[in-house]
Amino acid sequence: MNTLDQYQQYLLEMDKSPMTIKGYVTDLKQFQKWLGSDRSMESISPADVRAYRDYLMAKAASPNTISRHLASLASFGQWGADKAKLFPENPALHIEPVEVATLAPRWLDKNQKRKLLNTIENDLRVAREKYPRLWLIRYRDAVMVNTLLATGLRVGELCDLRISDLALGERKGSLMVRNGKGRKQRAVALMNETRKQLTEWLAVRPQVTSDRVFIGQRGEPVQPRIVQRIVSRYAKEADLEDVTPHTLRHTYSKSLLDSGASLVEVSKLLGHKSLDSTARYTQPSDMELQDAVERMGGLS
Repeated sequence: MNTLDQYQQYLLEMDKSPMTIKGYVTDLKQFQKWLGSDRSMESISPADVRAYRDYLMAKAASPNTISRHLASLASFGQWGADKAKLFPENPALHIEPVEVATLAPRWLDKNQKRKLLNTIENDLRVAREKYPRLWLIRYRDAVMVNTLLATGLRVGELCDLRISDLALGERKGSLMVRNGKGRKQRAVALMNETRKQLTEWLAVRPQVTSDRVFIGQRGEPVQPRIVQRIVSRYAKEADLEDVTPHTLRHTYSKSLLDSGASLVEVSKLLGHKSLDSTARYTQPSDMELQDAVERMGGLS
């Protein structure tokens, strides 16, 4: 078993998520390729990590990408120093990171959100009138996208949602995310409109063996790529660009803050590990910055 395999095994034993493990190992394999076949991972030094950072900067890699690579090397280096005894100390320990600008996530403003919702409503109307056999699938699509907008779920969390995760009452309701990012569980309160939509969907949802809330035409659980395709279709019809399921999560977060919710409340609803992640939504968007410049008028 080579060094990277040993490190990967360690990450598995530490119960890291599959996505985290894949990200670290992929970054380290790229570093190993840059290092060259005549060098081993056991021989890396702070000078190598620093040179790799400078190499990525020279390639015009984004600050986020460079920071991610450095974080992967730091994790490997910590394991190599503490567990595997490969290094006297972590070779990435004292390497200066690349400063990452704090940018607001991409969200839909009120007009864009209204356009998207109107498009979904019109799509349902047309399907009911002209394509009755497709109506049930289009209805499912509409409820999925509305649920993303009203809960801020990640696309994987939406697809994993079970019927037993829903608590739908007349006056209040919630859904339980059983396996969120970092294997965290959280409850998300549901507004009246969303409770009603989910209740109506469950009333017409085909009775199949799967207990997932959202299912495909053969009764199988809906996959994330299908949800992404649905969101893209609606966005294109609404003449909106660069809209993904995560854009809808950002829109939910921004809408909560604009309505007076606190950072702590939004953080709990989103399942963030720290308030720093939530605080990004207090940053002005590109459009808001553009409006601020336009308000200056001319130079004279």
